[in-house]
Amino acid sequence: MYCDFVLMKIDSDVESFANKLGFSKLYFLSDFDKLGLFESKDYDTNRKLVESKKIKILVNPHLNNYKDSFHFRSSGLDHVLCGLMHRNNIAIGFSLDSLINPVMFGRVKQNIKLCRKYKVKILFFTFAKSKYELKGLQDLLSLLRVLGMNGIEAKSALSFIHS
Repeated sequence: MYCDFVLMKIDSDVESFANKLGFSKLYFLSDFDKLGLFESKDYDTNRKLVESKKIKILVNPHLNNYKDSFHFRSSGLDHVLCGLMHRNNIAIGFSLDSLINPVMFGRVKQNIKLCRKYKVKILFFTFAKSKYELKGLQDLLSLLRVLGMNGIEAKSALSFIHS
């Protein structure tokens, strides 16, 4: 069961279009609070939220204003935060609309490696604002393979089971 998160109001036309693209479930903007989805602000806020277990999914930690160093990327995640996320069963989410330049691709690739090492669940969404921004399932699986995931990880990143 593959799903996607979109930044729209509930619309049956969009749901039927997503079904044609290969998705069985869409989560709309009104579902975000119920699912515990939180868009990343800065490292300190993220750490406090992860420690307090107030969220279930931390989205786009790589979007920050810090400049990358010559020796490492300012990707918004480190070993401490990944360890806390694994311990508190918090997933990390990346959105397609955040991949705007090569720097963001590199940061996401680094975060995927960290999440794999610390066994943090990875999710990927389009955050489409209209039905024309939705992407096909196979296109997203291919993109995730380019970002460094294997086939099983890529399929798992597009599958979300709400508990």
